[in-house]
Amino acid sequence: MKDKYKPDALAKFQPDCFYHVYNRTNNREPLFKNDDDRKWFLVRYKHYLTPYLHTCAYCLMENHFHFMVKIKSTEIITDFIRSIKEPDQTAAHRQFLAEVPGEPDFHPVIERQFTRLFTAYAMRFNERYERKGNLFYRPFKRIEVVDDNHLVWLVYYIHNNPRKHGIFQDFTQYAWSSYASFVSQNRTSLARELVFDLFAGRDNFIAFHEGSESKVTEYRHFEIED
Repeated sequence: MKDKYKPDALAKFQPDCFYHVYNRTNNREPLFKNDDDRKWFLVRYKHYLTPYLHTCAYCLMENHFHFMVKIKSTEIITDFIRSIKEPDQTAAHRQFLAEVPGEPDFHPVIERQFTRLFTAYAMRFNERYERKGNLFYRPFKRIEVVDDNHLVWLVYYIHNNPRKHGIFQDFTQYAWSSYASFVSQNRTSLARELVFDLFAGRDNFIAFHEGSESKVTEYRHFEIED
């Protein structure tokens, strides 16, 4: 029996690095009950996270989600934080601005932004469905991805999730992943060209997704619980 890959699932966020971010609900109860919930989650995700990262892929499942992201550069994040008006700053923002220049620690700020997303979504979800208590499993997982081959497989793994879990055999038609946005000609907030570069072009991106079903279980980086 081969050894299981055991990544650091609580990696620190750093500029210009890629991460697999994923989480599920407590007790595997539903995270999204309808499309309106999914839309609201994605809108709030963009609100809280897009100033800090590029979204490379995503998939929203019934009780969990996956994102592949690349943290933006030191300059972009720093300039954005400095532009936030004082009443809108979080404690993590203020701590960042108070640090000695030269070795900024971005992790608390970005981690806090994810937490703000989860808190806002859980409050809405609990109120809407007359529910109480924590909705998300804590802490949320984030694995740094440093190998180009891993990045390519991660994009496929995220898009293939509906088929992996047996809820949508043709994952290319699944409405709540980023795949359709990649292959369309419409404008998108996804880091489309960055991802296509990983696959050496759009055609290779499509061919990889069409031909990898039998191979994905062989790739050890994805022996994770989701």
